[in-house]
Amino acid sequence: MGSRGLSGGKRGPAAIRLSAALRLPLGFRLLLAPLALCASALLWMPGPAAAQESPVDLEAIRVLPVEGPESNQPSGLFVHNDTLYTVSDKHDDTIFRIELREDAAVFVPHVRFDAPRPFGVFRLDLEGITRDEDGSFYLASEGAFAILKVDADGKKASWVTTSLRKVGASAGLFQTRGGYLEGITLMARDRFLVTAERQPCGLIEVDMAPVQRIVEIANHGSANSYTGLHREVENVYILQRSTATIRKTIRYLDIDAPSTIWSFAHIVNDPEYLYQHEQFGAKTAEGLAMDHDRVYVILDNNNDVRRMYPTDHRPLLLIMKRPG
Repeated sequence: MGSRGLSGGKRGPAAIRLSAALRLPLGFRLLLAPLALCASALLWMPGPAAAQESPVDLEAIRVLPVEGPESNQPSGLFVHNDTLYTVSDKHDDTIFRIELREDAAVFVPHVRFDAPRPFGVFRLDLEGITRDEDGSFYLASEGAFAILKVDADGKKASWVTTSLRKVGASAGLFQTRGGYLEGITLMARDRFLVTAERQPCGLIEVDMAPVQRIVEIANHGSANSYTGLHREVENVYILQRSTATIRKTIRYLDIDAPSTIWSFAHIVNDPEYLYQHEQFGAKTAEGLAMDHDRVYVILDNNNDVRRMYPTDHRPLLLIMKRPG
């Protein structure tokens, strides 16, 4: 576009300024020409939005109602060897696996554990889940602002970090009740990335080797909400609940970096799956997991009912085709 404005095609603002400059003496014209060319480049340069790709709509394979224990509120998702694992923010002592049946996704207790309670914490409010190569699980606790490690057999549970509340608050995070720690993923051995959910949302990377150290911390403002994370090599995928999207980025602490966006808004907005209320965000996505072929997103509807089925309080699991 900029080149046409300077070469006799469509005339832009910079081209108009150059035409007026031609009436000036030669010395002034030579002085002004480089300035005008710089102005042309700036005026016709694509804005930041042009660097972002248009969202890719994910294709639904199956949408399954979630069945499980009473007050089941799934929060967090992880897949390993074709098995999905999750936690519920109303169950402080259980990691569930999800059995995929023809007509439902069923929560089955996988391991039970007894976690020590930090001083002053009455409810752990487990929100995110990830796993290491040894089979140990790591859970993000909103109640404790910390990461809990649960051995593969559930026999031992211990706190990996101290409370991250002060360090997060120092960067402007954790300002809204219920908008605390939410998503978690393992970046490397003893190195974690966690999300601050909303108002504002952000990311904290913490390294535990040999002692607890904050690697980076970022406040991304109040325009979105981060409720899930997934990492693959250098790529980090962020579940953005308020827009029902998944953001793929390499520079995961740079909100302005170009990134790929996948959208499932068209699925959760389908009348078949829409819930009655949306007071906990435009959508209710709480957990993200991926394998080679599929993208999994689990919804926490906070016991709300679906509009088309006023007696159905069940959450939903979205199983979607992963883009190539």
